[in-house]
Amino acid sequence: MNKNNHLSFINIFVFISLIYIFSILNIISPKDKTISEVENRTLAKKPVFNVGNILSGQYSRDFESFFADHFFNREKLVQVSKEISSLKGIKRTEEVFLVGFDGQNVGGNKDAENGGKDGDNVESSTKGNLLILNDTVMELYKFNENKSKAYADMISDVSAKLGKDVKVYSLLAPIQIEFLTNSKYKSLSDPQIDAIKYVNSNFTDNIIPVDAYEPIKNHIDEYVYYRTDHHWTALGAYYGYTGFAKAAGLEPVPLERYKKGEAPGYLGHISTVNPTEAVNRNPDNVIYYNPPVKTDMKVYYYDKDTGEKKSYNGKVINKSYAKTDQKYGIFIGGDFPLGVIKTDADSDRKIMVIKDSYGNAFIPFLTPHYSEIYVVDPRHYKESIIELAKENNIGEVLFLNYILTTNFESFMGSVLNLAK
Repeated sequence: MNKNNHLSFINIFVFISLIYIFSILNIISPKDKTISEVENRTLAKKPVFNVGNILSGQYSRDFESFFADHFFNREKLVQVSKEISSLKGIKRTEEVFLVGFDGQNVGGNKDAENGGKDGDNVESSTKGNLLILNDTVMELYKFNENKSKAYADMISDVSAKLGKDVKVYSLLAPIQIEFLTNSKYKSLSDPQIDAIKYVNSNFTDNIIPVDAYEPIKNHIDEYVYYRTDHHWTALGAYYGYTGFAKAAGLEPVPLERYKKGEAPGYLGHISTVNPTEAVNRNPDNVIYYNPPVKTDMKVYYYDKDTGEKKSYNGKVINKSYAKTDQKYGIFIGGDFPLGVIKTDADSDRKIMVIKDSYGNAFIPFLTPHYSEIYVVDPRHYKESIIELAKENNIGEVLFLNYILTTNFESFMGSVLNLAK
């Protein structure tokens, strides 16, 4: 055997050996991992073997996805691939869509002008467009000067009625498209930082603006927004909370003090309009953080038939939603008229949070700092927030809404109606 033949034999032997080694490693490696931490998504499950799936070809397609998601040492290989792809000059093919969308339940009470007695929502959805970029769905934002001024005036009016002894904060949460690095797609939406500054500039002097923008921007490479839902994640809410803590003179509790839980397989509402399977194949992983203090929560609502005010025991972290499609409900159990949270925190401070659903993931991070937290959703609440504050000696009020809420007149009307 000459030298060239000898080298060829060695190459073939090494190549075949590597195939066998990786095959064996793939067979014996665990297949019970359900979440990719690198990609922040749920991994494919082993398909069900039956005649129908075999004949339709679905079994082979699903098994291919399962095999790809559970390849030996896959997480490290994906990380290496991401690092290589991020090098200058290497670009992946992008899938881009602009679609119409009926939106979220962000409106106000139907009878905002006459007392909000029936509690139905007229502006039950926002009408706008979505940008779908690869496996991520994002809402677009359009600045409206008059409505933004009205939003600022609303908070100033409520503050005046609460009185000078009540501290009032305003936190406007930015949405994901603001932080895109691709200027072509980012330009589809108006600059949110300018809008937030405009709203803050129109407050009366006693309103304390909360900067959630910079903390989120500084951590934008982390999992701070869902891909299939318009909300920030609990991690995004945590960084928003650090901005609030700074404004309120509080020391942020390190995230390590919270016990983390996970609910995989979440497809948010805005993913239902996606025209490609890229989003559906990459569901979100809802991560939640259990408060480091004991909490007791009471939820108040109005009977649909009688209008009678009733209550039930709620939970700040409601794990019963983890196995449902509405996994964002893990955070305080979703939206309701009024929630009262009492804690064993070493504090005598009380706060009222007037919020949209962005506030839900934020509320748990307030529990170490306040003995009582009053959660008000003006889309559903029907009573006076001024009286609520006075009767319970509430010394702080936080308006927490995402940036699109500044365009919803019925939401503002509902808040002002509650301040009469």
